Amino acid sequence: MMERRICLLSVLLLAGCGEQSSAPPPTAPTKIIPTPPVSAVPEADLYVLAVGGNGFQASMGLPALRGRYGEAAISLQPVPLGEGDSEAGAIIHAEDPTRRAYVHFLDADPQTTISAIHIRDPQSKWTGPLGIRMGTSSVELERINGKPFRFLGFGWDYGGFVSDWTRGNLAKAFLDPGRLALRLAPPALAQGESLPEGYPQGDGEFTSDIPPVRARPPVVVEFGLGFVPKPADAPSAEGDAPTQETASASPAQSGDD
Repeated sequence: MMERRICLLSVLLLAGCGEQSSAPPPTAPTKIIPTPPVSAVPEADLYVLAVGGNGFQASMGLPALRGRYGEAAISLQPVPLGEGDSEAGAIIHAEDPTRRAYVHFLDADPQTTISAIHIRDPQSKWTGPLGIRMGTSSVELERINGKPFRFLGFGWDYGGFVSDWTRGNLAKAFLDPGRLALRLAPPALAQGESLPEGYPQGDGEFTSDIPPVRARPPVVVEFGLGFVPKPADAPSAEGDAPTQETASASPAQSGDD
């Protein structure tokens, strides 16, 4: 009887050992991969130049930009000014020409607030006020503006920038203190085609309704938002366009008629 009990105990112990050895090993804890911060701004508004609401504010600085687009999307690097010059600034999505934007800061200091944001890539998905985008023609701009406007002739560093919206709708395209900066270029020509005689060239001002421009309407190749603070005692001018100093990359002068 004693031998039988010992044998039975041995079998039970062996069975217990077998069950223990067949149990699955403990699993390693799952590694949590951090995800990029989610912007509070809807995707549809992230690539629209606007002031107020889900748009930009004159008080925004680098932390606000990073919160809006994500830390990895903002690169601190020089941004172009014109005439081969550049200044310290930031680029949104520097590696993606469809989402890229060039950000200027007051006094060229990224620790201050935004002074201007410019769009320059032909394939950009960004849009401006009233549906303006890369490739919009001068004819369409006139329609949006409600009247002809003036711009600088082509063929030099600031060629094609709108200098005066002539108190049209685009003079107040943004809420204050925002101003629209916009640059045109001659349209692409097919082989054998040429621009009409008298097409705007040089640093003079030209109107968008002259016959050579009507025949071959130039198109938007750059647009931007400039924050233009006014002195407290300065009178408001409905036709003001951004100046070179305040819109960073635009040589546009006052829009007063």
